[in-house]
Amino acid sequence: MGGPIFNEAFWLRPHEALGDVQAPTLIVHGTKDTFVPVESSRAAVGRFGGPCKLVEIDGSQHGFAVHDDPQYLNPQSQEWQAFVIRTVTEWVTTPL
Repeated sequence: MGGPIFNEAFWLRPHEALGDVQAPTLIVHGTKDTFVPVESSRAAVGRFGGPCKLVEIDGSQHGFAVHDDPQYLNPQSQEWQAFVIRTVTEWVTTPL
């Protein structure tokens, strides 16, 4: 999306809109995320208007990788990504 998305992002106030979200929501967040602190997801869970589940990936960076593994070649990065895929697949395919 490029630079224009960053211009819009500064105007977003998600904490003000989360209560309007009634759809079941899954948040998956790495505990060592240096781009978006996991605390932001922890704080958001209770603000959703509908059911919300947070799954934390212990030790993972943003994008579910080991820090400084941009090619996702580290076995730990690959394990975390496989876990995320399984978790999301299970969440999407399990009836509420």
